[in-house]
Amino acid sequence: MTARTLLLVLLLAAGAAAQDGTGFDRSAAQRDTLALLKELVALDTQNPPGNEVLVARRLDQFLRGVPGIETRILDPGDGRANFIARLRATRPSRRAVLVMGHMDVVGADAAKWISPPFQPTERDGYLYGRGTIDDKGALAATAVAMRLLAARRDALDRDIILLGTAAEEGGDQGIGTVITRHFDLIKDAEFALNEGGRVRMRNGAVYSINIQVTEKISYVVTATARGTSGHGSVPLPDNPIAALSRALARVHENRQPARLNDITRAYFAGLAKVELDPSMREAMQTIATARTQSEIDRAVSVLSRDPVHNAVLRDTVSLTMIDGGIRANVIPSEATATLNARVLPDSDIRAFVAELNRIGGEKQVSFAIQREPQKAPPISGTTTALYRAMESVGAAMAPNAAIVPMLSTGATDGAELRAAGIPTYGILPLPLELEDELRMHADNERVPIASLGWGTEYLYRVLAAVALR
Repeated sequence: MTARTLLLVLLLAAGAAAQDGTGFDRSAAQRDTLALLKELVALDTQNPPGNEVLVARRLDQFLRGVPGIETRILDPGDGRANFIARLRATRPSRRAVLVMGHMDVVGADAAKWISPPFQPTERDGYLYGRGTIDDKGALAATAVAMRLLAARRDALDRDIILLGTAAEEGGDQGIGTVITRHFDLIKDAEFALNEGGRVRMRNGAVYSINIQVTEKISYVVTATARGTSGHGSVPLPDNPIAALSRALARVHENRQPARLNDITRAYFAGLAKVELDPSMREAMQTIATARTQSEIDRAVSVLSRDPVHNAVLRDTVSLTMIDGGIRANVIPSEATATLNARVLPDSDIRAFVAELNRIGGEKQVSFAIQREPQKAPPISGTTTALYRAMESVGAAMAPNAAIVPMLSTGATDGAELRAAGIPTYGILPLPLELEDELRMHADNERVPIASLGWGTEYLYRVLAAVALR
C-alpha cells in the first residue's frame, strides 16, 4: 500500500467515530459492500448488449428473504431487466423514498487495462473493475444499507424502494420502461436519490459534497459534409473532408456565452469556501454576487480555465466521432462527424444548432440534431426532507466540506424521474480524488476500498434520517 493510499484510508476511517447514535459499523459495512461489489463487477453487463438480468438476479438473491423486503425482477425476456426491491415499513405514515442506480456499464478495452475489467482486482487499497464507480459501487452500497435498515423496519414510517435500471448507458429499456409500464411500483415515492452528484476528496479528505438537483440535456448532433468525389491524384477544391475539418475546427474553438442561474451561483458560492487557488476563489465569490456584466465576464474568464467549471457555465459541444472515405486513393463525396451537445435546461437546442451552422461557416457542411427537442424537467428543490438529510449527514461525516447544490453536465436517469413528478437528487456517495473520478468510462476504473464503507454509511444515515420515526 502506497503512503498516499494509507493516508486516504486513515482519513476516511477517522470519520467513523462520528456516529449518529445508531451504532453503525463502518468496517462491517465496507466488508459487505466490497464483497457484493466484487460479485457485481464480475457480471459482464456491457451495454450493448447489457444483459442486466445478471445483476438483477444477484441483487434479488442478496435481498430476497430479508424480513420486510419484497423483490421483483422486471425481465421482458431479452435480458434487459429492471429490478425493484421494497422495504416495507411496519406502520408507514409517509410516502416512500426511492434510491436508484443502473446495472449496465460502458464497454472496456481489456488490452488497455492493467487487470481484466470484469475480474475485480484489489491493488494498493483500490478495487479495479468496470462499474466500480459507475454505477455498481453505489448499487452495492445501497443494497447493503437497505438490508441493514430492514433490521429497524418497526421504526420506519415510510417504505424504502431500491430500483436497479437497465440501459442507462444507452437504449430505451430502462427508466423509460419502468415509468411507462411499471410506474405503479414507484409512483408513491415522495422523492428519489440517484447518481449524478459527487463526493470529492483532496489529499485524502472530503472537501465538497455536490448534490445534483438538475442537469444539462444531452443531444447527438451530426455534421454532414458533401462534395465532389474523385481520384486522389487530382485534389478538388470542394473536398468534403477538408470542408468538414474546417467547420469542426471553428466549432471546437468557439465558446458559447456563459449563463448563470440560482443553482450555479449557489454552487460556486459554496465551492469558494474550499477553493485553494486565490484567483479561482475570488472568481467564484464574484459569480455568486455579481450584478454587472463586466464583473461576470471577468469572473467567467477565470473559471473557464477549468474544463469542469467551463462546462457548468455554458452550452457545450464536443467532437466524439468522425467518418469519411472508403479508400486511400478516393476522394469521397460525403464525410460525417458526430458531436455531443450538452445544453443548459433553459436552452433552445434548435437555436443552438443554428448557431453551430453559423459558426461552422461552410456551405458544404450542415449540423442537425438527431431527436426532437426535450423539455427540461423541473429543478428539484433544496428544502425537501431528503435534500436536508443529505446536507446534514454530509456535514456530520465531513465537517470541513462544502455542501452545494449542483447542475451536472452529465445526463442521468434522474431527469426522467423529475419529469414524472418525483424530485430527484444525485450523489455518487463514494469519496473520490479527481484522478479516480476521471477514470469513469475510462481505462482502469477503480474505487478506493475505504470509500465503500464511507458511502454505505452515508446512504444508511440519509435514509435513516428521512425514514425513521
